[in-house]
Amino acid sequence: MRGCAVSVHDDNQAQAEFWTIAGDMWTAARERFDQQAGEHGVAAIDALEPQRGEHVIDIGCGAGSTTVELARRVGDGGRVTGLDISPTMVEGAAALVAQHELPNVTLRVADAMVDEFAGDADALYSRFGVMFFADAASGFANMRTALKPGGRLGFVCWQSPADNPWASTPLRIAAEFVDMPFGADPTAPGPFSLADADRLRSVLDSAGYDDVEIAGRSTPVALGSDLDDTADFIFQLMPPVAALAREDPAAAGEFRERLKGEFEPFSGDDGVMVPSATWIVTAVQPE
Repeated sequence: MRGCAVSVHDDNQAQAEFWTIAGDMWTAARERFDQQAGEHGVAAIDALEPQRGEHVIDIGCGAGSTTVELARRVGDGGRVTGLDISPTMVEGAAALVAQHELPNVTLRVADAMVDEFAGDADALYSRFGVMFFADAASGFANMRTALKPGGRLGFVCWQSPADNPWASTPLRIAAEFVDMPFGADPTAPGPFSLADADRLRSVLDSAGYDDVEIAGRSTPVALGSDLDDTADFIFQLMPPVAALAREDPAAAGEFRERLKGEFEPFSGDDGVMVPSATWIVTAVQPE
């Protein structure tokens, strides 16, 4: 899959390049990220209510944890298709699927904004994979073509940067040291592009979905066992920062100390516990 050709919208190329570089790092950190964000993802799966025998597409499947859980829910008579724009992410997902011996899972490298879907899916799901479209309405409209009439959409996305200092703080500091493909403009493609509930509803309405429901969910994120562990983890998740550590150790050291200072108020006996907040979103393909 590494190096394979895939149709990517021109405006999504920067995202594809970033997540391809990040794929190996995120795959290595899969279990830890699942411990942090997994509850949000499971809440979205519960809201989607995948049924035995259904075909579910996992948009932005990442390193495969959600794909495996969806496959468990739909059972042997169902099937799951995992899509991700990053070949390295899909490789990580393929290894996890093989480990769990799941013949009902298919994985593809694809850009869901322009992919040609067969229109045979009962449901679409995403854990933090739908905030990066260059054109959110076009992305969701194209995803809708994957669904049968009456098919369901369920996903989780982050609320505002202020509600998610676990992510917004590193992004804000990183922007002073390295170029990042997202972060400064909360409406641009990036983790907070769907943070405004009114805009999110407007995007889904314009993309043609019915029965849009948006529910808030908040829980602390265990970002690290202590401040040094937290800084190590953030370096692992942000390839430009990891590169900074190799190319400019002094700047990387300054970045690290800034991080530790910002997260010190969240550090305690249980580790570095930082607030996080998401939207759990469901919608329906018109009959």
